[in-house]
Amino acid sequence: MRFTVPSISPRSLRVARSLALGVGALLTASTLAACQPDTGPGSVVVTYVLGNSKTCEEVGVTDIQASLFQGDYEDPSVLYSEMVSCNEGEVVLESVTPDTYEVRVIGYDATGVATFDNLGHAASDRRVEVLEAAQSDLAQDLTARPADLRVRWRLGADGFGNCSGVGIERFEITAYQTGGSTLLLQTEIDCEAPGDSQGYRLVPDPDRELNAVLFGEVGIQALAADGSDVGDPAVFTFDPVSAGYPVELAIECTEAGCIPAT
Repeated sequence: MRFTVPSISPRSLRVARSLALGVGALLTASTLAACQPDTGPGSVVVTYVLGNSKTCEEVGVTDIQASLFQGDYEDPSVLYSEMVSCNEGEVVLESVTPDTYEVRVIGYDATGVATFDNLGHAASDRRVEVLEAAQSDLAQDLTARPADLRVRWRLGADGFGNCSGVGIERFEITAYQTGGSTLLLQTEIDCEAPGDSQGYRLVPDPDRELNAVLFGEVGIQALAADGSDVGDPAVFTFDPVSAGYPVELAIECTEAGCIPAT
C-alpha cells in the first residue's frame, strides 16, 4: 500500500510560522505582565493604644492625628496627615508616594491641646517604609506628653534694658517635683535666645522629664558671662498641670538679679 504525503506550499509554511511566532509573543507578553509588580502609590494604616490600654474617655482624648513627614521632628515637612475621632482605633493615610517616612501621632483633648503622642517610641519605631501599591501597617503606643515649660524675661527698669546692660548672659533653669526635693530637669538658656510672639522661650526637655502630674516647682537663676550668679534665683511653685499643658513663667531682671513678674 502506498501513502501519499500532501505537499505544503512555501506560503502556507510562512503563514503557520507567523501564527506560531505571534502566539508565542502573546504568551511571552502576558507572562511578563503577570510577573511585573504593581506600581503606584501605597497606603499606611496606623493603629494606636493609649497608655496601658486606656479608653479615649478615660484619658480625655477626643481626636487622633497621624502625619507622615520627613526632616526634623520639631520642624517637620509634613507630607500626609489625617485626623479621626479617637474611638476609630486607626488612621488610614491613602495615596502615599513610595518612600520612607517618619510618623507622628498626636492625641488631642476637647480643647485642642495635644496631650498624648508617640514620642515615647524610639525613632526607628516611628519610621515606616511605603512600597509600591501596597499597604504598610504601623502600631503605635501613645503616652502622656510632658508639660511644656515656657519662660520669658523683662530686662532693666520697666523692661527697657538688654542682656549686656544688666550683666546677664544666660539663665539656669531647674525644675522639680512638687515639694522641691526631686530634680526633674536642669538646663540653661541664652539670654539672647529669641522668644515667640509673646516673648516666651520653650525650655528644652528632650528626655520628657517634666511629668505633668509631678512637676510643681521651678527656679530661674541669672548668670553672668563668667558663670557667677546675678542675684538670687526667682522661685515659682504651682499645682501640676495636665499632660501637654503649658507652664508659663515670667521674670523681671536688673543688675541685682531676677524676681517673679507681677
